[in-house]
Amino acid sequence: MVSLTQYTMRDGRRSSTYQAFLAGEPEQRPNLTIITGARATRVLLDVTDGQTIATGVEYRTAGGETVMVHAAKEVILSAGAIGSPHLLLLSGIGPRQEIEAIGVSCVVDAPHVGKHLQDHLMCPLIYPAPGVGVPMNDVVQAMGPDALRVPAGPLPADPAADASLSPELQALKQEAEKRLAEWQATGRGLGASSLADAVVFCSSGLGDLDRHDTEIICFLTGGNEDFLRTIINIDTARFFDDPPKRVANDAENLLLLANPVLPHSRGEIVLDSGDPGVQPAIRMNYYADPHDMKVMVAAIRRTIEIAARWPGNRKLGPLMVPPFLAEKHGYQEGEGPSDELLEDFALHFSLTVYHPTSTCRIGDVVDPRLRVNSVERLRVADASVMPAVIGGNTNAPSIMIGEKAAEMIAAEHGVRLAEFVGERG
Repeated sequence: MVSLTQYTMRDGRRSSTYQAFLAGEPEQRPNLTIITGARATRVLLDVTDGQTIATGVEYRTAGGETVMVHAAKEVILSAGAIGSPHLLLLSGIGPRQEIEAIGVSCVVDAPHVGKHLQDHLMCPLIYPAPGVGVPMNDVVQAMGPDALRVPAGPLPADPAADASLSPELQALKQEAEKRLAEWQATGRGLGASSLADAVVFCSSGLGDLDRHDTEIICFLTGGNEDFLRTIINIDTARFFDDPPKRVANDAENLLLLANPVLPHSRGEIVLDSGDPGVQPAIRMNYYADPHDMKVMVAAIRRTIEIAARWPGNRKLGPLMVPPFLAEKHGYQEGEGPSDELLEDFALHFSLTVYHPTSTCRIGDVVDPRLRVNSVERLRVADASVMPAVIGGNTNAPSIMIGEKAAEMIAAEHGVRLAEFVGERG
């Protein structure tokens, strides 16, 4: 399946869950209190007659004050596949041996909390793409004049100094204003793009034949050195022989991302400390199962095939292979890379897609109604409840989990959702 990508957007802007569900009238409702800058530290539990009941949540304010809030009906955790198991473990809900070893008293022995962690990995393939790739200059220009100011751009930091701009810089500023105004007025243009504008879902042939296991993402720009280093998280000094030249601001490059979506490897979230201010250990265990490397190599090869058969009259240049890997594997530009080179490439440059799931999964930690096993009045509603990572992006499914949880909670407590949700005027 090949298509343009679909996003949760409105009027050319990303519509976050805050924008879609809370912004405006909903956040002003008297029965809703939003506390920002706070960190939840544990779930408050009451154990009576052998029954464990969630009674509220403890949190620390931005000023360091510890506050307890109590729930009249139930507590819902939506802290994500890292945060939700972390909170359960801090609260004494988790593998007894592990949490007691770091000084947390075990209230409920739940061996699967924090286990079965999965994520998606991607490998970045960068190609010269004259006439196809969008230069970073164009991307920045679409964001308006402020994006072109020093230290990143040629315009002065102080807009008051624009009066003395050269004719060339004056024209650059005017074009940036024009593009920004077009996006603001119509929701169209490069400013509305996520840059990842097309996607392929296909099968490597190495997994279940009735399911795709590979996603290939087309980034319409190869970015520049700063973008690749800070946003994509590539070590540009190792990836390129001459980064300023290879990924200059005016370079027309293309970034293709090979992304296996049904990994077999499993990781875990483990407490390093009983102090809520100490982050848990996040053990991803990428490539722990050899199957995943085989699929990654196949996904990279499929991506290379697509690049070699680029449609239209404009063709992509040779794949940019990191020089130290080319030397190590005897690779010459334009050749077909060996499996050994691609494996080495994957081990050095695989990147997270930020899709962690399954650390409080249905069946092991929560029941089908998302209630935590062996604990009354406590639910989890986020990507951590997925039994396994899905074969695609996790944003829309996570929103669906929240919507379904709201329906189930409303039904159990006699709330009519039609009174609270629906199309806004």
